[in-house]
Amino acid sequence: MTKAVRRVLREKSRTSAAPALAMLMTLAAPAHSQEAAGEPEEVVVTGIRLQLETSQARKENAEEILDSITAADIGALPDRSVTEVLQRIPGLTIGRVPEARDADRIAVEGSGATIRGLSWVRSELNGRSAFSANEGRTLGFEDIPPELMSAVDVYKNPSAAMIEGGLAGVVDLRTRMPFDSPDRVLGVSAEYTVGDLAEKERPSGSFLYSDRWNTGIGELGLLISASASQLTTRTHTLHIDKYYARTDLPGYEGQTVFAPGGVGWRQLTVDRDRLGGSLALQWRPSDTVDVSLQYFLADATFEQDENALWTEQGNSLTGRNLQVANGYLVGGDIGNTYFNGSSRFNERESENHDAALHLTWRPGDQWRFDLDVQRAFADTDAIDLTMGSPTFAQGSGDALGVDLQLNGSRKPSFVVMPNSVMTDPEQFYYGWAMDHYEKNDADAWAYRADGEYTFDNGDWLDRIRFGVRHEDYNSTTRETGYRWGSVAQGNGDTTFASGSVPVMRQDFSDWFHGGRAPSGYMFPRTSAFDSRQSFQNTVLSVSTPGTCCAWTPWNGDFTDTSPGNDGLGINTQDQRTWAGYVAAHFQKNKLDGNLGVRVVRTENLGTGLLTFSGANLIGAPEEQAFANGASFEATEENTYTDVLPSLNLRYKLRDNLFLRFAVARSLARPDFPKLLPAINISADLGVMVGGVCNELPEGVEVGNCVFEYNGYSGNPDLEPMRSWQYDLAAEWYINPTNSLSGAIFYKRVEGFLETSLNSAVEYTNNGQTRTVRVLRPENQGNGHVQGFEAAWNGFFDFLPGFWRNFGARAAFTYVESGGTRNVAANPYDASQRDNSAIDEYPLEGLSKTSYNAELYYSTQRFEARLAYNWRERYVLTMAAANLDIPAWADDYGQLDGSVQWNVRSNIKVGVQAVNLTDATYRVLVDNVAQNTGLTYHNWVSADRRYSVFVRTSF
Repeated sequence: MTKAVRRVLREKSRTSAAPALAMLMTLAAPAHSQEAAGEPEEVVVTGIRLQLETSQARKENAEEILDSITAADIGALPDRSVTEVLQRIPGLTIGRVPEARDADRIAVEGSGATIRGLSWVRSELNGRSAFSANEGRTLGFEDIPPELMSAVDVYKNPSAAMIEGGLAGVVDLRTRMPFDSPDRVLGVSAEYTVGDLAEKERPSGSFLYSDRWNTGIGELGLLISASASQLTTRTHTLHIDKYYARTDLPGYEGQTVFAPGGVGWRQLTVDRDRLGGSLALQWRPSDTVDVSLQYFLADATFEQDENALWTEQGNSLTGRNLQVANGYLVGGDIGNTYFNGSSRFNERESENHDAALHLTWRPGDQWRFDLDVQRAFADTDAIDLTMGSPTFAQGSGDALGVDLQLNGSRKPSFVVMPNSVMTDPEQFYYGWAMDHYEKNDADAWAYRADGEYTFDNGDWLDRIRFGVRHEDYNSTTRETGYRWGSVAQGNGDTTFASGSVPVMRQDFSDWFHGGRAPSGYMFPRTSAFDSRQSFQNTVLSVSTPGTCCAWTPWNGDFTDTSPGNDGLGINTQDQRTWAGYVAAHFQKNKLDGNLGVRVVRTENLGTGLLTFSGANLIGAPEEQAFANGASFEATEENTYTDVLPSLNLRYKLRDNLFLRFAVARSLARPDFPKLLPAINISADLGVMVGGVCNELPEGVEVGNCVFEYNGYSGNPDLEPMRSWQYDLAAEWYINPTNSLSGAIFYKRVEGFLETSLNSAVEYTNNGQTRTVRVLRPENQGNGHVQGFEAAWNGFFDFLPGFWRNFGARAAFTYVESGGTRNVAANPYDASQRDNSAIDEYPLEGLSKTSYNAELYYSTQRFEARLAYNWRERYVLTMAAANLDIPAWADDYGQLDGSVQWNVRSNIKVGVQAVNLTDATYRVLVDNVAQNTGLTYHNWVSADRRYSVFVRTSF
């Protein structure tokens, strides 16, 4: 069976917490009878109490400011995804959308994490670099099987020995090792999950075997674990388009009224498959040598099947009986002659592999040396395929009208006027198609050597640690733009009734848990185009010859982003770092801590395509030589060195009451799209007057000189954002499971990234060098983030009777920022570039307040848990996809719960529920150009998920 941590309470009145400890002794069931009178009673701590105790011990004994959540049993982290586990930690919040710019869909298990309002989080696996093959530097936590984790550690202020890069903080996922357990361990878990909207049952399971043996060559240990998990979820969304300032709204002519550009609704079904495996070997040939070999695998596939429809009035919305309140349209009969719709299939598969060899040698009582070699690689493949399904326009202006009633933050009401159009295949045609492809990979070699010398009877200096590390990290992302093109427009349209593509009638059953959708609709079945080849065949089979702007099959060349103009093409980045550190660990009376410095040199090489657009010039041979339509690859190099001092202090007011102070220099390197040196250089032509090149007059297209060269690009010369960060914390460890803690923090961030048009960069082509005015990200300005957090963990052991079996975990965080900047995630997307420059906007992902509250009940045979997590409204993205304006995620809270019965000491069964209260996720948008202010855009209802599970260990 799984070996519980056995804690013997030998002294009942040693500290001021003696009464609570005595109650805990009487509460817990004894594992063995006392063998003799007066001997201490051995108490087996399991379940929630064990999870709290081990997490608290990790935090209490850490030299840095740290929070931890541990798995009390095999496969038993308190939530069913790593992302959802993170939201339980003070200062951490998670996102709810699959991509930052996607304001129309949600990820029910969460996606991405911020620490104290900042997204520049470093991810690690067993203290080593961990990453995904995407445009960022962080691991996709939603891709990692939680069943394989023994704990999740979050470091909020670093020490010199830690790998640099976590300006916001570090999330370290820890897996099990065979020497963690004194004996053989065999564990198996099985789970069955269903969502009440998707109504598809999906299984999950995990397995772990661990053992250790004494042999003639020393002690050997082996651990093998594996997991497989499936989940199907569904969401329903009601949507209001962005608002426009109108002065011609019927009934309100001459008045400025803000009115939406249309309405819509959608259903999204997501199938998630997640596989994982872990292998660990340990060898202890002597008391002075330990060798370990670890391998970790995670493979996650997400398939999205979406049906969506919407109206497209834009700033021409009209209707009858329109109602206005406080300057905003709030209801009426909206005129509408046609609907647009789409079927969308999206698939993303991500793999992570990590192998590491570690050697520890202790040549004497005072010396220790560690050597570590890591090989990691990741890849991600994605396809996004969409077929449009519009209706034909009807002659009457209100033939497909919508009765609209808006209710502030509450769900709006849409009712489509009775009609026969929306279920008649003769009224639908294949209007357009859009596809997008990604193929990314990343890999790293890392080498590390550390040494430690412990002083014998030192007055205050305890030990010195020192080490060096080298990493070679390569990332290549390949992506097309979103390749939109028409399929059947105008005469000769292919209708659903005459086309060969399978279609379906979607009635949106169980709408928003028991309601009725505004209307049904006809859609192409995504099963007909769920691969690149089948999509191409399907679209071409219904294309109308001679259609304007026709969709064309992708040629397989990632450097060709047309017809989409928002793709990054191919971005190859090679980052090499060399780091060394030294740290002194000291202890004097009630004070201990560490003081150190880490020095790291970073060398980054990026390769991108330089394109020199042709120019309509007469004469000016040198300018024609530069603007000759040529393109070629170029590699840019940037090198910088950082000195990162750190200090971590702990003062023990009492044995169980600490004050901590930490100060450190930290950094966050730019994400890879911002470093891409690719550029498309165009010439603004001019006319030569008196030896000076002036801008061309309006309407003139041919020039005899170049007034100015322009372009937009990433910036290979970017340096990291750097910070000085300070923490002051107090921690009171009342007993092994109960604690009260609080911290105030301040980060001064330098070199915020901001998109700037003031960069003058020299480029050379065809023997000619010219200065180009480039719009690109730059390190500009300073800002700060500050706030506080408070947390309570523990059981109410002071209460009488069964009440002392109750416990709680509660955490509250407040964060505010000033002088901060947002920057375009993709510097080649115009809306992202422009919107990132909007003033007085908070950082993306920063909620001012957030909290987590959990209530427990725990005995030896039965446990129950309710957990509520809430975060305040925050900026989701500065440029939402399709809308190209800022989007905000509204206040959101979710209640989860679980119960567990310990049938026997080694068999546990239980039920878990997620989103018990059917919380509505809301998104707002801000049409800044129209001065509309924040308006509600989406209301999303997601599954309530229910799981039954059984866990057994031997």
